[in-house]
Amino acid sequence: MIDGDSLEDLADEISDFTPPAPKLESAILSTSSGGSGDWKEVALRQREGSLITLDRVLISGGARLVLLLPLFAIVLFGVAQSYGETDNQWWDSHLRDASGGLSLVTATYALTLLIIIADIALLSSLLRMMSYSRSIFHLEAESLTSSGITFRSSHGYAEMRATIDGSIRQITATSSLMIISALLLATSLWLSNNDTGMPILISFSTGSLLAGQGVHLISHRARFNASEPWGMLEAFSPPIHPALLNRPFNDVIKAHIDPLLTIRISEYIKTVRGGLKEGVGISELQESLLHLLHLRRSSLISESEFKDSLEMFVESPAIDGLFNHPELGEETWDRLLMHARSECKPFFRLYDRMRMRRGVSKSDGGFWFDVDMENLVVGQANLFAFVLNRSGGPKDLFLKIQTPDFKPNECVYKLRSLPLDSSFDPMSSTSLSSEMQEMTNHTGIVWQSLLPSIKGEATVTVRLEDDSGNLISGRVLNVQVGNDLTTRLRRAVGAMFMVGAAIVVLSPIVPFASSLLGL
Repeated sequence: MIDGDSLEDLADEISDFTPPAPKLESAILSTSSGGSGDWKEVALRQREGSLITLDRVLISGGARLVLLLPLFAIVLFGVAQSYGETDNQWWDSHLRDASGGLSLVTATYALTLLIIIADIALLSSLLRMMSYSRSIFHLEAESLTSSGITFRSSHGYAEMRATIDGSIRQITATSSLMIISALLLATSLWLSNNDTGMPILISFSTGSLLAGQGVHLISHRARFNASEPWGMLEAFSPPIHPALLNRPFNDVIKAHIDPLLTIRISEYIKTVRGGLKEGVGISELQESLLHLLHLRRSSLISESEFKDSLEMFVESPAIDGLFNHPELGEETWDRLLMHARSECKPFFRLYDRMRMRRGVSKSDGGFWFDVDMENLVVGQANLFAFVLNRSGGPKDLFLKIQTPDFKPNECVYKLRSLPLDSSFDPMSSTSLSSEMQEMTNHTGIVWQSLLPSIKGEATVTVRLEDDSGNLISGRVLNVQVGNDLTTRLRRAVGAMFMVGAAIVVLSPIVPFASSLLGL
């Protein structure tokens, strides 16, 4: 009989094998075109990198001018409309000559036009940066596909591509409305103040500005880039994930990594295969590495214990290579852990509770059973349950998740729970990492996603039963289902801008239509 570890090691061996190209001419052509693609990709990364700093300091982060400039322009539109055709005496006495003889209203509109143009320039920079990211993403996909890796069918590729295209469409729509607003306002300034068409153009310009800001607020998306290894983490949302976690840290963290970074990490870790200790597979190395990084980042183990534990799987020279890589260095690993902790807090809380109770002998019918999920559910909920067999023999168990407030309403998992060695004493071990790794390897962990069907208080019941249907242990979770306040406020304000745009645009049209109809 072949055990699971042997099958996983065999899968690791097969995954490293790339079939040879059937034609030599094709390989030569691919190599020559690859050099041109690499040069183009480097140039795109340099251009994108120069715009990332601008985006973080002025556009999307820092000063957030892409949000504040349109608001300031809207205020100036209101100020100009409030003055009407009359000028204040202080303007005529002190500032009219300095402004080139412009009236207060005209000068205010001119300042508004400059602000809108500045906003268009920032949006153009943001759109150019996203276009560079999309080009780099496509070049990477072509390069990986030509090398024999099925990247386009990998986990999350379609979702990441849709996210990139959706962000570009959102910025394009916002920029188009801002450009229309600027053109209409410039045309109104070019016309004479006595022209009857000027108020209509001003109204249409104001409406376009309000609509552009409304689109920006309602369809706001997380920013991303392809120059940094972790640049797409925040924008990526995992479409699917494993339900039964055989290697929990690897499964949880890998599910939240964008497909491009996943391929980079997998291919890079395979390069240290020559430094693996005998009997150690790539999957085992990935799981142990992420587990040890979590313990070290949580200050639960020292740097020396981290390296000593890692040397059980890989030779010492290869360890330095794992963290000195120019792209996949220590900062990348830290960001992966931080992102996973922020997206999957129940899993890490569950792990911490298992670590803290590892010396407690009390259990439910010979089993350690615990469940956790978000206390405040916003969107999709993540429920984690773990079962550790301390009964002394293998057991067939059924884990049932039942809830009237989430979908699916009921899920049933059949678990084959192997016992933890009765001689294992977690408190006698001198290494926290080794004892936690041993306990994690014998723990059955279930990850179930739940979609809320109500708002407010919701209940989830989790039952652990034996193969005869007898209840071994159970948990009842009460959580609150609500909306993200920031997202809700942003969308509400965006909707107000859209309604305001409709009112402003219709205000000059309704009287004109009424006059035509004789009303």
